[in-house]
Amino acid sequence: MIYAVWSYLEFVGLDKKEWVGSLIYLPHGVRVMAICYFGYKSIPALYAIEITGPVMVYPEQYFDVWPLASIASLLSVMAACEIVKWSNSNVKGTIFMPINFTNYRSLVLVIVLSGLMNAISANLVISLLADIDLSVRVIARFFVGDVLGAFVLILFLSALFTTLRVNRLLVQDK
Repeated sequence: MIYAVWSYLEFVGLDKKEWVGSLIYLPHGVRVMAICYFGYKSIPALYAIEITGPVMVYPEQYFDVWPLASIASLLSVMAACEIVKWSNSNVKGTIFMPINFTNYRSLVLVIVLSGLMNAISANLVISLLADIDLSVRVIARFFVGDVLGAFVLILFLSALFTTLRVNRLLVQDK
């Protein structure tokens, strides 16, 4: 749903100023959270969402290079998760403790690292296949958009679940 809403706002609601949609890219937060919390079994669903969300709203532009750019985006999050696991950089405890993505610090590290890798890899794929000029400004805009979008989504979900828990609308395991 987030992909479709974001695609609608970017391509229909913002008067066709396509670059504005990359300033806060909410789907990157979905990617990061799904892969960190549900593992690699979420990849097929994420890929299906990546290619169908924008296509439902604006099929003329996203049928040609979007599937390959989506693969690059998903691979960047997977690589960032593996780098964080491999580096064993558990910020909360010692370096010998396993990584736990319920710790927000590890999640922030994955968000920033995957945002940088996604900004470079997805834009590189798009620039090679669609003959679009790639500049440092575009990569920086996509990096900031990925990071801001992931943080906005996490803050929204945190506020939502806190409100549900406080109002006792969320069932908790005891």
